[in-house]
Amino acid sequence: MLFFKECKKIIFSIAFLIYCAVMILFYFTQFHNDCSGPIDKPHQDNMINYNPYGSIIKEDPEIVMPNAIEGLINEYLRGNFKAYPFGFYKSVRLKEKQKNQVAEIIFELSGITPEELNSFEDYEEGCYLVDENGQVTYQEAKTLEFDIPENLSYERFRELMREVDKIIGGGSDYCDEFILGNFSLVPKTYEDALAEYEEFMQEDNLIKGYARLHCDYMGIFLSILPIFVVVSFLNQDKKSRMQDLIYSRPISSVKLIFTRYFALVICLLLPIILTTFLADARVNNIYPDKNLNHFVMYQYMLGWLLPNIMIVSAVGMLIANYSGLLAIFAQGAWWFHSALATGNLTGSIGKFTLVMRHNNLMEQDVFYAQWNNIIFNRIFFTVLAIVIIIFTVFIYELKRKGVIHGFQPNFKK
Repeated sequence: MLFFKECKKIIFSIAFLIYCAVMILFYFTQFHNDCSGPIDKPHQDNMINYNPYGSIIKEDPEIVMPNAIEGLINEYLRGNFKAYPFGFYKSVRLKEKQKNQVAEIIFELSGITPEELNSFEDYEEGCYLVDENGQVTYQEAKTLEFDIPENLSYERFRELMREVDKIIGGGSDYCDEFILGNFSLVPKTYEDALAEYEEFMQEDNLIKGYARLHCDYMGIFLSILPIFVVVSFLNQDKKSRMQDLIYSRPISSVKLIFTRYFALVICLLLPIILTTFLADARVNNIYPDKNLNHFVMYQYMLGWLLPNIMIVSAVGMLIANYSGLLAIFAQGAWWFHSALATGNLTGSIGKFTLVMRHNNLMEQDVFYAQWNNIIFNRIFFTVLAIVIIIFTVFIYELKRKGVIHGFQPNFKK
């Protein structure tokens, strides 16, 4: 059967064996190493450090509104706005008409007139300073002071923030996806930390927390390493000159491409199933007295990590038919921007984020605050992967018919 023949070719390839070794090694050095024992209950005497319990999102208008307005004013004075449209960082400079629109919004939010904004020349960003004795101090930003109008409601504030985000082009700090994560974080009190711990220790929440952490770690390399397996697999035909033989066979392009694609996806999933089993066993060993739902680990693995394998494999099959190096470069650039460009480990999962991060056993309120984005994200990449494979079938059929030929750059004059 073709499917099993393709699986055999993949599994016994050097690239696949290296892929398995790296993923399993990464599991042991990250998740397995980090999860060495049960989570400690917070103690009130931890107050020797500033903000020892981390931060928590609190959608309190008295916190969100002044922080967001100050952030907007500072970005306006700097002359550029940061945004992450489609998961990529972008520094946005507005045109004069757009600047005027934002200035009018700032006036409604703060009472600062456009004239005051545009004439202010003393702005300086906040920064950390180190004196001659090595002492570190934080120097506050020099910016415009403001008072929020008493008649400004929280609903109107959020509406204006959406307008600002639309002017910037989407994906800014002021969109519904990011505004709370950026402007409503406050230090957790002991009571907050204790309540979060007790909620986490409930059996359903506990196993979900570890499932999220496992997916967070494995999703990093799972968004780049499969491309090497795909390229190696497709290059086998080129090296053995099987392409002409395949073209002459009566098998349809649809059956051939989809069989190869699903063989790749299933094989690439095998080591992840293994790490999921190991992670589940690890958690069960840490909490032997808990009655854990062991299917949760596998549910998260399939919902979180399978779309990554699908989209990387699909992109690889499409581009590697032209150039394996181009496929690796393209996927590498996408992975780099998604995994490393933002630097956020939690709280910033967008609709088009390839590498979803939630590097925290707790803070499930932050995770579920992005639930709509997460669902959209995983469905989007799953559907996109299938669309790309259908397009790959179309291109492959044209190549079999001789209508088009592979991408073979010729630098000779």
